[in-house]
Amino acid sequence: MKRKLTSLLIVAIGIIYVLMLISSRNPLIVDDVYQTNTCDGLLEKADVLYIIPNFENNSINNNEDWCAKIKSLNKTIGLHGIKHSYHEFEKEIHDEELVLAIKEFENCFEEKPTLFRPPYNRINEENEEKILKLNLTLYKKKFIAHPYCHCNPKSFMKPLNWILFC
Repeated sequence: MKRKLTSLLIVAIGIIYVLMLISSRNPLIVDDVYQTNTCDGLLEKADVLYIIPNFENNSINNNEDWCAKIKSLNKTIGLHGIKHSYHEFEKEIHDEELVLAIKEFENCFEEKPTLFRPPYNRINEENEEKILKLNLTLYKKKFIAHPYCHCNPKSFMKPLNWILFC
């Protein structure tokens, strides 16, 4: 009897936790959006899309159809790094690289980004200052504070998408 009660309590706490995660993801943020990473259903439900402007040296400027498709979704969009390399913004980022990424974004979507989210949520102080000087709102809330979904996640992020019903 005591074991069943303990199990029931654990399940109840788990359900409450999952419900809290789901409700705390409002607005629904989707990371890792780039032209060859298709997750159409998720993009349609999302409120905010964080776009990688030059993933694997493939600029979003090279695909007008994709740019038009993302624009047609009428979502809030933000810049998600430059190339999305591992801890990209913990290393030195040259102003020219950042300006080019912003221009690629602007050319693609016909608007300047106002939001910025560093890849892997990691950014050093120097790069944070650069982002803020460009009048970008820096989003760096930890996953636990505001869960977000990933467009076609890999490894440990895949189960997190399932838990959040992404």
